[in-house]
Amino acid sequence: MIPRTTLKAAAAAVLFFAFQGLAHAGDIDVCRSKDQITNEVRIKACTAVIDGKQASPTDTAYAYYKRAVIGSANPNADPAAIMADVSKAIELDPKLMEAYVFRAIGYNRAMQYDKSIADLSKAIELAPDRWGLYSLRAMVYAQKKDKQAAVANFQAALDHNPPASSAEMIRRRIAKLKGK
Repeated sequence: MIPRTTLKAAAAAVLFFAFQGLAHAGDIDVCRSKDQITNEVRIKACTAVIDGKQASPTDTAYAYYKRAVIGSANPNADPAAIMADVSKAIELDPKLMEAYVFRAIGYNRAMQYDKSIADLSKAIELAPDRWGLYSLRAMVYAQKKDKQAAVANFQAALDHNPPASSAEMIRRRIAKLKGK
């Protein structure tokens, strides 16, 4: 027979972990929420998901990604910490297309065009029907002064049926790159 004190301790432990799981689920919900909440509240929830070490790799990856995105809005943010968070998101969930795009934009800002192109290529591999990804990659190629690759990517964007106003802008960019 199991002593009552052991049963009480086991019951307390089960309740403790159950409440932790509920709090953890709430943090995930707040971190992923599409509701308008303050950046401070969202970062706190995402950080709790990360620090709690109980979330799935997918939820933890999203928490790192979201923390990076929100953190980047702060002009005093540490760019290295932001890139570390988004890189950790990719490490945990290599299918999180948005994280590749976000990191590509960071690399582009740092004029690390080849890394930006590599991340955009991975994003395109994950979501090949998204015309905007080709357009973004085209812009990076244009900054890199690779006009031929830029034109090819703008054309690929057109091939994926962007809205009329975007298609017209893309056609103008192609004409400019071709010197017309």
